Amino acid sequence: MIKRIAKTEDRILDSAYKIFLLFGYHGTTMQQIAIQACVNKSAVHYYFRSKERLYIKVVKKVLDLILNTKVNNNINRKVFDKTTWFLITELYNNKNLFERTLKELYPDDWDEKSKGLVKWLESTDITYYNVMGIT
Repeated sequence: MIKRIAKTEDRILDSAYKIFLLFGYHGTTMQQIAIQACVNKSAVHYYFRSKERLYIKVVKKVLDLILNTKVNNNINRKVFDKTTWFLITELYNNKNLFERTLKELYPDDWDEKSKGLVKWLESTDITYYNVMGIT
């Protein structure tokens, strides 16, 4: 039973990751995630309670992926492009939600994580200031 629960939860999270990376927070629905995971929409709510909680898990997965130097060196181009697209659009369209998520995920060192994110964006030739529209 526990294995089945973990599998369902993992499928939902993997589906959320794919959908959020494609459509961002505002373009994603719980129904899309449920369909992608082949589960009932109520199962998504059961395991994660809300779209925002799923978003937090996805942001953590994205940040772990890009801020982990071992993984970053082996990241393939398709994953890199999707991750870059997600971060840029979320920083532009959902700056407050993204920053609130960052502070929730890393209450003690969110500023350090934010600097790491800026450094990563700069390495992609996209500066935080360009993304935020600051000149």
